[in-house]
Amino acid sequence: MKQRTLGRTGIAVGEIGFGTEHVVHQDRRSVREIISKAIDGGINYFDFFMPERDSRDTMGYAWKDLRSRIVIAGHLGVSLSRGQYERTRDPRVCREDFHDLLRRLGTDYVDVLMLHYVDEPEDARRVLSGEFMDLALELKHQGKARCLGMSSHNPRVSRQAAETGVIDVIMFSINPAFDAAGHISSGKTEEEVLGIQEDIRTRRRLEDAADRRAFYRYCEDQQVALVAMKPFAGGWLMNKKMFNPAPTSIQCLSYALHQPGVAAAVPGISTLAQLQDVLAWNTASERQREYHGILEKHSWDMAGTCLYCNHCLPCPEGINIGEVIRLADLAAVKDIKLLEETYQDLKVGASSCTACGACMKR
Repeated sequence: MKQRTLGRTGIAVGEIGFGTEHVVHQDRRSVREIISKAIDGGINYFDFFMPERDSRDTMGYAWKDLRSRIVIAGHLGVSLSRGQYERTRDPRVCREDFHDLLRRLGTDYVDVLMLHYVDEPEDARRVLSGEFMDLALELKHQGKARCLGMSSHNPRVSRQAAETGVIDVIMFSINPAFDAAGHISSGKTEEEVLGIQEDIRTRRRLEDAADRRAFYRYCEDQQVALVAMKPFAGGWLMNKKMFNPAPTSIQCLSYALHQPGVAAAVPGISTLAQLQDVLAWNTASERQREYHGILEKHSWDMAGTCLYCNHCLPCPEGINIGEVIRLADLAAVKDIKLLEETYQDLKVGASSCTACGACMKR
């Protein structure tokens, strides 16, 4: 696999990385096998944010004796709330959680200390200055992080982080659907398209696309590395019921890697089959990587589509919201009996929902 430099950090990473959120739910031996095969295939950048202790122990087992061959992006700003993931900015909680992360992963440091999930302007002000940033800089000064990064889905907030000069890496959601409005203006200038759109939602999508393109170019100019998360939009981009013709995984990866400033594309991988599909990038032809032909075939509107990221947690009732919705979506195309068995394994069912609205706010 070809490597790229992670911006001004000088760290070399494979073009394709590994999002570990879902693989950790398998047994340890399976996770170890998948991770080892990924590394043998040229993948060396791994993103890990989960606060669950058993997930951390599993990754520690999978990475044992492999630390010198990998680049770890570990997140600051997560914690457990009654057994579920929760975002936090409490410096005391963050410090304790980060040291637990290092201990369970069996390492003294992370390569990228990722300030976790910063989307709202008010949250950005809290994260990029004050006690939270003081803690991040302290950990870097102590050698527990080689550089600082931030994860976000908001181009304006991400641009603000890049402009601080302190953030070296930004993990950002990049795929044809999220950049969609930039593909529906063929033959017209940006000003012409904005001028003729009367639909507020479409106009906002176009403005967001313009912000995204400007953000990508700024990062390239300033050597702030972009790590492209969600290159498949949670798998939805390859769903032929939503997009027909649907892009291939190779086309999605190619799209992300062709955007300015991108050092690596990091899909979520949970099985050997998915890993093999991703590693097909290594031997893909230029024709297989060509993506321009698919861009203007769809409006790419995914508003309201759940990507199962579980950033809506914690649920007061303990519902695994992302998994419940994933199973509901799969029920339309998969073996219902098998899905029912998987659903029955969940600790809390959807019927426990009290419609409190906590997840909707997130």
